Amino acid sequence: MALPTLRQLEFAVALADHGHFGRAAEACFISQPGLSGQIRVLEQRVGTELFERGSRSVRLTAAGEDVVARARLILRDVDELTAAADAHRDSIAGRLRFAAIPTMAPYLLPEIVGTIRGLWPDAVLELQEQQSVDLVRQLANGDLDLGLLATPYDTGTLHVEPLGDESFVVALPCGHELESTAPLPLEELTGLSMLLLPEGHCLRDHALSACDLAGRVEHSGVHGASLSTLTQMVAGGVGTTLLPSSAVPVEARDGNGITVRPLEEPSPGRTIALVWRTTDPRCELYSTLADRMRAQSSR
Repeated sequence: MALPTLRQLEFAVALADHGHFGRAAEACFISQPGLSGQIRVLEQRVGTELFERGSRSVRLTAAGEDVVARARLILRDVDELTAAADAHRDSIAGRLRFAAIPTMAPYLLPEIVGTIRGLWPDAVLELQEQQSVDLVRQLANGDLDLGLLATPYDTGTLHVEPLGDESFVVALPCGHELESTAPLPLEELTGLSMLLLPEGHCLRDHALSACDLAGRVEHSGVHGASLSTLTQMVAGGVGTTLLPSSAVPVEARDGNGITVRPLEEPSPGRTIALVWRTTDPRCELYSTLADRMRAQSSR
Protein backbone atom coordinates (compact mmCIF):
# COMPACT_ATOMS: atom_id res chain seq x y z
CA MET A 1 0.00 0.00 0.00
CA ALA A 2 1.35 3.41 -0.99
CA LEU A 3 2.07 5.74 1.92
CA PRO A 4 0.57 9.24 2.19
CA THR A 5 2.81 12.06 1.04
CA LEU A 6 3.68 15.06 3.19
CA ARG A 7 1.83 17.27 0.74
CA GLN A 8 -1.32 15.18 1.15
CA LEU A 9 -1.04 15.52 4.92
CA GLU A 10 -0.72 19.29 4.51
CA PHE A 11 -3.88 19.29 2.40
CA ALA A 12 -5.77 17.29 5.04
CA VAL A 13 -4.71 19.66 7.82
CA ALA A 14 -5.68 22.69 5.75
CA LEU A 15 -9.09 21.22 4.94
CA ALA A 16 -9.67 20.42 8.62
CA ASP A 17 -8.71 23.99 9.57
CA HIS A 18 -10.82 25.73 6.93
CA GLY A 19 -13.75 23.32 6.69
CA HIS A 20 -14.15 24.24 3.03
CA PHE A 21 -12.47 22.90 -0.11
CA GLY A 22 -12.21 26.28 -1.81
CA ARG A 23 -10.62 28.10 1.12
CA ALA A 24 -8.28 25.19 1.87
CA ALA A 25 -7.19 25.05 -1.78
CA GLU A 26 -6.53 28.79 -1.77
CA ALA A 27 -4.44 28.50 1.40
CA CYS A 28 -2.42 25.66 -0.17
CA PHE A 29 -1.96 27.42 -3.53
CA ILE A 30 -3.60 24.60 -5.45
CA SER A 31 -6.79 24.35 -7.48
CA GLN A 32 -9.90 23.10 -5.72
CA PRO A 33 -10.21 20.03 -7.99
CA GLY A 34 -6.53 19.29 -7.37
CA LEU A 35 -6.94 19.42 -3.61
CA SER A 36 -10.14 17.36 -3.73
CA GLY A 37 -8.40 14.72 -5.82
CA GLN A 38 -5.44 14.53 -3.44
CA ILE A 39 -7.76 14.14 -0.45
CA ARG A 40 -9.45 11.24 -2.23
CA VAL A 41 -6.06 9.64 -2.88
CA LEU A 42 -5.13 10.09 0.78
CA GLU A 43 -8.37 8.45 1.88
CA GLN A 44 -7.69 5.54 -0.44
CA ARG A 45 -4.20 5.15 0.97
CA VAL A 46 -5.33 5.10 4.60
CA GLY A 47 -8.36 2.97 3.75
CA THR A 48 -11.15 5.11 5.21
CA GLU A 49 -13.01 8.37 4.68
CA LEU A 50 -11.50 11.24 6.63
CA PHE A 51 -14.05 13.94 5.83
CA GLU A 52 -17.82 14.14 5.86
CA ARG A 53 -18.74 16.24 2.84
CA GLY A 54 -21.72 18.60 3.05
CA SER A 55 -23.19 20.94 0.46
CA ARG A 56 -21.39 23.98 1.89
CA SER A 57 -18.77 22.64 4.25
CA VAL A 58 -16.82 19.57 5.28
CA ARG A 59 -16.11 18.13 8.70
CA LEU A 60 -13.81 15.47 10.04
CA THR A 61 -15.02 11.94 10.63
CA ALA A 62 -13.92 10.14 13.77
CA ALA A 63 -11.11 8.52 11.79
CA GLY A 64 -10.28 11.89 10.27
CA GLU A 65 -9.84 13.50 13.67
CA ASP A 66 -7.26 10.87 14.60
CA VAL A 67 -5.42 11.01 11.26
CA VAL A 68 -5.30 14.82 11.14
CA ALA A 69 -4.05 15.03 14.72
CA ARG A 70 -1.22 12.65 13.81
CA ALA A 71 -0.60 14.53 10.57
CA ARG A 72 -0.04 17.74 12.55
CA LEU A 73 2.61 16.00 14.65
CA ILE A 74 4.32 14.57 11.56
CA LEU A 75 4.41 17.97 9.84
CA ARG A 76 5.73 19.59 13.03
CA ASP A 77 8.52 17.02 13.22
CA VAL A 78 9.39 17.61 9.55
CA ASP A 79 9.58 21.36 10.20
CA GLU A 80 11.89 20.72 13.14
CA LEU A 81 13.99 18.34 11.05
CA THR A 82 14.49 21.14 8.53
CA ALA A 83 15.16 23.63 11.29
CA ALA A 84 17.80 21.32 12.76
CA ALA A 85 20.00 22.03 9.75
CA ASP A 86 19.57 25.77 10.26
CA ALA A 87 20.47 25.39 13.93
CA HIS A 88 24.05 24.63 12.92
CA ARG A 89 24.32 28.14 11.59
CA ASP A 90 24.47 31.40 13.51
CA SER A 91 21.34 32.77 11.91
CA ILE A 92 17.81 31.85 10.97
CA ALA A 93 16.97 31.67 7.29
CA GLY A 94 13.55 30.92 5.85
CA ARG A 95 10.19 30.94 7.56
CA LEU A 96 9.85 32.17 11.14
CA ARG A 97 6.26 32.08 12.42
CA PHE A 98 5.76 34.59 15.25
CA ALA A 99 2.58 35.47 17.13
CA ALA A 100 1.77 38.01 19.83
CA ILE A 101 -1.33 38.45 21.96
CA PRO A 102 -3.66 41.34 21.00
CA THR A 103 -2.77 43.45 24.05
CA MET A 104 0.91 43.38 23.03
CA ALA A 105 0.97 43.14 19.24
CA PRO A 106 0.18 46.79 18.35
CA TYR A 107 2.61 48.19 20.91
CA LEU A 108 5.60 45.82 20.96
CA LEU A 109 5.73 44.15 17.54
CA PRO A 110 7.30 47.08 15.63
CA GLU A 111 10.41 47.06 17.82
CA ILE A 112 10.54 43.25 17.98
CA VAL A 113 10.32 42.95 14.19
CA GLY A 114 13.22 45.38 13.85
CA THR A 115 15.26 43.36 16.34
CA ILE A 116 14.57 40.08 14.52
CA ARG A 117 15.50 41.56 11.16
CA GLY A 118 18.69 42.94 12.63
CA LEU A 119 19.65 39.55 14.05
CA TRP A 120 18.43 37.35 11.19
CA PRO A 121 18.14 39.33 7.95
CA ASP A 122 17.36 36.17 5.96
CA ALA A 123 14.39 35.19 8.12
CA VAL A 124 11.01 35.35 6.38
CA LEU A 125 8.67 36.58 9.13
CA GLU A 126 5.08 35.39 9.27
CA LEU A 127 3.32 37.51 11.90
CA GLN A 128 0.05 36.71 13.63
CA GLU A 129 -2.10 38.08 16.43
CA GLN A 130 -3.50 35.32 18.63
CA GLN A 131 -5.16 35.11 22.02
CA SER A 132 -3.08 33.30 24.61
CA VAL A 133 -4.98 30.00 24.48
CA ASP A 134 -4.62 29.76 20.68
CA LEU A 135 -1.01 30.93 20.74
CA VAL A 136 -0.03 28.24 23.25
CA ARG A 137 -1.96 25.55 21.38
CA GLN A 138 -0.45 26.45 18.01
CA LEU A 139 3.06 26.57 19.45
CA ALA A 140 2.61 23.13 20.99
CA ASN A 141 1.23 21.78 17.70
CA GLY A 142 4.13 23.21 15.71
CA ASP A 143 2.01 25.76 13.83
CA LEU A 144 4.08 28.59 15.34
CA ASP A 145 7.76 28.96 16.17
CA LEU A 146 7.76 31.81 18.69
CA GLY A 147 5.17 33.57 20.78
CA LEU A 148 4.94 36.74 22.85
CA LEU A 149 2.49 36.69 25.74
CA ALA A 150 1.92 37.81 29.30
CA THR A 151 2.48 35.73 32.39
CA PRO A 152 1.33 34.37 34.71
CA TYR A 153 -0.34 32.00 32.23
CA ASP A 154 -0.48 28.23 31.88
CA THR A 155 1.91 27.47 29.01
CA GLY A 156 2.12 23.71 29.57
CA THR A 157 5.47 22.27 28.52
CA LEU A 158 6.60 25.33 26.56
CA HIS A 159 9.76 27.16 27.54
CA VAL A 160 8.99 30.58 29.01
CA GLU A 161 11.67 33.27 28.76
CA PRO A 162 10.74 36.39 30.78
CA LEU A 163 11.72 39.65 29.10
CA GLY A 164 10.65 42.06 31.83
CA ASP A 165 7.80 43.30 33.95
CA GLU A 166 5.42 46.10 33.08
CA SER A 167 3.02 47.82 35.41
CA PHE A 168 -0.59 48.81 34.86
CA VAL A 169 -1.77 52.40 34.90
CA VAL A 170 -5.30 53.69 35.41
CA ALA A 171 -6.86 55.28 32.31
CA LEU A 172 -9.31 58.08 33.13
CA PRO A 173 -11.27 60.53 31.00
CA CYS A 174 -9.66 63.97 30.91
CA GLY A 175 -10.99 66.11 33.74
CA HIS A 176 -11.81 63.15 36.00
CA GLU A 177 -11.73 63.91 39.72
CA LEU A 178 -8.83 61.46 40.17
CA GLU A 179 -6.73 63.03 37.40
CA SER A 180 -3.20 63.61 38.73
CA THR A 181 0.43 62.76 38.05
CA ALA A 182 0.88 61.36 41.57
CA PRO A 183 0.69 57.59 42.08
CA LEU A 184 -2.83 56.46 42.93
CA PRO A 185 -3.28 54.35 46.10
CA LEU A 186 -4.84 51.02 45.25
CA GLU A 187 -7.72 51.54 47.67
CA GLU A 188 -8.87 54.55 45.63
CA LEU A 189 -9.81 52.20 42.80
CA THR A 190 -12.72 51.12 44.97
CA GLY A 191 -16.03 52.15 43.47
CA LEU A 192 -14.68 52.97 40.01
CA SER A 193 -16.64 51.60 37.06
CA MET A 194 -13.99 49.41 35.40
CA LEU A 195 -14.19 48.52 31.69
CA LEU A 196 -12.79 45.10 30.81
CA LEU A 197 -11.85 43.08 27.78
CA PRO A 198 -14.02 40.02 27.00
CA GLU A 199 -13.27 36.60 28.44
CA GLY A 200 -10.41 34.91 26.63
CA HIS A 201 -8.04 37.87 26.99
CA CYS A 202 -5.46 37.21 29.67
CA LEU A 203 -5.28 40.95 30.37
CA ARG A 204 -8.85 40.68 31.67
CA ASP A 205 -7.72 38.14 34.26
CA HIS A 206 -4.69 40.22 35.17
CA ALA A 207 -6.88 43.32 35.53
CA LEU A 208 -9.38 41.48 37.71
CA SER A 209 -6.53 40.26 39.88
CA ALA A 210 -5.26 43.83 40.22
CA CYS A 211 -8.74 45.06 41.12
CA ASP A 212 -9.05 42.40 43.80
CA LEU A 213 -5.91 43.82 45.39
CA ALA A 214 -7.72 47.09 45.81
CA GLY A 215 -10.87 45.60 47.30
CA ARG A 216 -14.23 45.85 45.64
CA VAL A 217 -14.27 47.45 42.22
CA GLU A 218 -17.48 47.89 40.29
CA HIS A 219 -17.28 46.07 36.95
CA SER A 220 -19.32 48.07 34.49
CA GLY A 221 -20.49 45.11 32.41
CA VAL A 222 -19.33 47.00 29.32
CA HIS A 223 -16.73 45.17 27.26
CA GLY A 224 -14.58 46.31 24.36
CA ALA A 225 -12.95 43.97 21.88
CA SER A 226 -9.59 45.75 22.09
CA LEU A 227 -7.67 48.18 24.26
CA SER A 228 -8.25 50.87 21.62
CA THR A 229 -12.00 50.39 21.95
CA LEU A 230 -11.80 50.52 25.74
CA THR A 231 -9.81 53.75 25.71
CA GLN A 232 -12.33 55.36 23.38
CA MET A 233 -15.07 54.34 25.82
CA VAL A 234 -13.05 55.91 28.64
CA ALA A 235 -12.64 59.09 26.60
CA GLY A 236 -16.41 59.14 26.19
CA GLY A 237 -16.92 59.04 29.95
CA VAL A 238 -18.29 55.49 30.09
CA GLY A 239 -15.84 54.35 32.79
CA THR A 240 -12.18 53.71 33.53
CA THR A 241 -9.80 50.90 32.67
CA LEU A 242 -6.32 49.56 33.34
CA LEU A 243 -3.70 49.82 30.62
CA PRO A 244 -0.32 48.07 30.43
CA SER A 245 2.48 50.61 30.30
CA SER A 246 3.49 49.57 26.77
CA ALA A 247 0.08 50.69 25.46
CA VAL A 248 0.28 54.21 26.91
CA PRO A 249 2.24 55.94 24.10
CA VAL A 250 -0.39 54.82 21.58
CA GLU A 251 -3.64 54.82 23.53
CA ALA A 252 -2.99 57.84 25.78
CA ARG A 253 -1.34 60.07 23.20
CA ASP A 254 -2.14 63.79 23.24
CA GLY A 255 -5.60 64.57 22.00
CA ASN A 256 -7.00 61.10 22.61
CA GLY A 257 -9.29 62.30 25.40
CA ILE A 258 -7.82 60.25 28.24
CA THR A 259 -5.24 60.68 30.96
CA VAL A 260 -3.32 57.99 32.81
CA ARG A 261 -2.22 57.76 36.41
CA PRO A 262 0.34 55.34 37.85
CA LEU A 263 -0.53 53.13 40.79
CA GLU A 264 1.31 53.11 44.08
CA GLU A 265 3.98 50.46 44.57
CA PRO A 266 3.86 47.57 44.58
CA SER A 267 2.05 48.30 41.35
CA PRO A 268 0.09 45.42 39.82
CA GLY A 269 1.14 44.36 36.35
CA ARG A 270 2.26 41.48 34.18
CA THR A 271 5.45 39.89 32.88
CA ILE A 272 6.23 39.96 29.16
CA ALA A 273 7.67 36.67 27.95
CA LEU A 274 8.84 34.87 24.83
CA VAL A 275 7.69 31.26 24.58
CA TRP A 276 8.82 28.37 22.39
CA ARG A 277 8.93 24.58 22.31
CA THR A 278 11.77 23.02 24.27
CA THR A 279 12.28 20.55 21.40
CA ASP A 280 12.89 23.27 18.80
CA PRO A 281 16.50 22.99 17.53
CA ARG A 282 16.76 26.79 17.39
CA CYS A 283 16.32 27.30 21.15
CA GLU A 284 19.75 28.92 21.53
CA LEU A 285 18.98 31.40 18.75
CA TYR A 286 15.68 32.28 20.40
CA SER A 287 17.57 32.86 23.66
CA THR A 288 19.83 35.26 21.79
CA LEU A 289 16.75 37.18 20.64
CA ALA A 290 15.47 37.32 24.23
CA ASP A 291 18.83 38.66 25.44
CA ARG A 292 18.81 41.35 22.76
CA MET A 293 15.24 42.39 23.62
CA ARG A 294 16.04 42.62 27.33
CA ALA A 295 19.10 44.74 26.58
CA GLN A 296 17.05 47.12 24.45
CA SER A 297 14.28 47.50 27.03
CA SER A 298 16.79 48.40 29.75
CA ARG A 299 18.18 51.37 27.84
